[in-house]
Amino acid sequence: MEGEKNVKKRLSNIQTENHIESHHDHTKGTKNVDSCPTFVARTNPVTGKMDWIVQDENYDYIQEIARSGYGDMLHDKDRNEKYYKAIGQAVKLLKEQNKQVRSLDIGTGTGLLSMMAAIMGADVVTACEAFSPMAACAQKVIEVNGFKDKIKLIPKRSTDVTLDDIGERANLLVTELFDTELIGEGAIGSYTDAHARLMEDDCIAVPSSGLMYIQPIQCDFLALCNSLQTVQLPNNTAVSMPKSLGTCSGAPLLHDLQVDELRAEIRPLSSPVQVFKFDFGRKNALPKHEQTQHNVTAIEGGRIDAFVMWWDLKMDPLGEIILSCAPCWNRDSSAPIPWRDHWMQAVYYPTLCREIKKGDNFTLYSYHDEYSLWFDTQPTQRILPSCSCGLHVTFSRNRIGQLNEYTRNTLFINLLQKHITKDTVCLVISDGSLLPLMAARLEAKKVFYLDGNHATRKFVKELIRHNNLEDKIVLLDKSAEDILPEDLLNLKIDLVIAEPFLQAALLPWEHLYFWYALHYLKSLLSENVVILPESMTVKAMAVQFRDLHKIRAPVGICEGFDISEFDQLIKISSDSIDDSVEPQPLWEYPSEALSSPTSIAFLDFTKSPVNSQQLKYSVDIMHSRDGVLNGLALWAEYKFGQDVLSTGLLYDDQSHVPKWDKFSKQGVILYHNAKAVKKETKFNMLVAFNPDNGDFCIKVE
Repeated sequence: MEGEKNVKKRLSNIQTENHIESHHDHTKGTKNVDSCPTFVARTNPVTGKMDWIVQDENYDYIQEIARSGYGDMLHDKDRNEKYYKAIGQAVKLLKEQNKQVRSLDIGTGTGLLSMMAAIMGADVVTACEAFSPMAACAQKVIEVNGFKDKIKLIPKRSTDVTLDDIGERANLLVTELFDTELIGEGAIGSYTDAHARLMEDDCIAVPSSGLMYIQPIQCDFLALCNSLQTVQLPNNTAVSMPKSLGTCSGAPLLHDLQVDELRAEIRPLSSPVQVFKFDFGRKNALPKHEQTQHNVTAIEGGRIDAFVMWWDLKMDPLGEIILSCAPCWNRDSSAPIPWRDHWMQAVYYPTLCREIKKGDNFTLYSYHDEYSLWFDTQPTQRILPSCSCGLHVTFSRNRIGQLNEYTRNTLFINLLQKHITKDTVCLVISDGSLLPLMAARLEAKKVFYLDGNHATRKFVKELIRHNNLEDKIVLLDKSAEDILPEDLLNLKIDLVIAEPFLQAALLPWEHLYFWYALHYLKSLLSENVVILPESMTVKAMAVQFRDLHKIRAPVGICEGFDISEFDQLIKISSDSIDDSVEPQPLWEYPSEALSSPTSIAFLDFTKSPVNSQQLKYSVDIMHSRDGVLNGLALWAEYKFGQDVLSTGLLYDDQSHVPKWDKFSKQGVILYHNAKAVKKETKFNMLVAFNPDNGDFCIKVE
């Protein structure tokens, strides 16, 4: 299962077959991965300093394994059952033709599909896997399940496999080469090569074909994530945006997310439209470039904000077994919906948001190359579009939405109004922020802007020019420690404000560069300077995830096969990674609260972090109800005077269903083994903050 690993585009760029190999060419063959610690230089985005850290020389391998989505896919019972059934049907069809069944499994992963083929009666079973740690694991899984003499494992990419390796051409092609975009892992090239060199002309492929659908929708949330909107200010001024932002086709990357969680906010504007069919069973049947156009009738009036894309697999040649990735509103409501994080729906954006009325006819234009897809309501070039306005290559979709978010912007506007007079000298420290433009529009005497990221600084510079604020805002193209009084025009800073936001931050408590920058700027601050935010609290809550825990949960037995060797590999790799906390957008993953939100750490930004002592906290988390504990949610809350900006829980209404900030990722600790807990029992958390490097160490006792 070449795709038996998660290749979500929120984490990766365009992938090829065996995506890990494309990042590490030296993984070809059977190279062993021996551990050896080494010193690595790393720029610390929190402090702005260079750190030397001790890291295993094979950290990239370990990280790939620990954070892979293999487990998630192996927990997908619908997928596994349909592969098993389709493989059985394919073997039966070949046997009925009095043929010896010779199966080839491209990108075998754990070896699961090859073992299915062997059980179903394939006479010769060959599997290939290029990622050497995974190939070694697959070999162990195959041996544990008694198929050592039945399945031949070749530790190569399928494109490097020769007929000498497999003996003769195969007649059953078993693959799982797919990602959210279906073709993003290089399925077209892999299938084309396999059919040309390794397969018989009349072979059977499992799956047999893929059908791709799109549906135009209106959704305010997704619209916020696509383009920056004008910010209206209370003094009848505004921060305006260039027109180019509204006519840009965006970056050539999908926006993949669990769209089922947006069901209440989505209005479908037409019925689903099948735009492509991918035939996996025939030679030369997969063009690298293709375009289609379909005339569509609107079933509702509205604004075309986006297209939702998904695909179905016809698993067998008869088309009887269908594996669907359709969103919930396009499914039979009586059937349970399989949860998947490896294959989600994808969102694409049109060049222009077009208004339509119910009954209107319009045209959908669909395109793909070897790896990517794009869609529009007007003809476009047959090459992958690229961002022309700078926004989409500078900011993530989440960050674009965050910059548009009304409640957040209202908080900042009110704060600036409260603290700014015509004599106020303001310093903004954040990456890619609208705060300096807001402060200038609210008539601060002078605004200085410190942005440590070149790309975001360049983009904000263009916004400053567009709003004719060059005389009000000074961009500080220096690091904080190099700023001199003359850089500030010999003015003293009266107000320091940060969102805070750091482009390089992954976890919600890592946006701390402004705090460290303040240490170097303290001689440039006025005696009565106001610093916002003034503090940060890190909070935690015990949760019972409905599904998210599956991406780290052990598999054990899968369709009757023992996959525990894989579980062990994941555990060893995960234990080798220093930080057990990973970022996740928790609004996409339903959960129930098993405890109240609990403060586990506190930082006072009015005190310098430099040369201060390490902070340590020991906190008990009390369960507020019975349940199954399989994760901990963590987030940061920043205090701005009487206001609190949460990057996690939006409000605590004492309900069991938390409501999360959609524009931030939260931290999460996922338990490898869930455990039943009782109300009023508790567990302990140990938290340490190292001010030297800005790192938090969070452990659960």
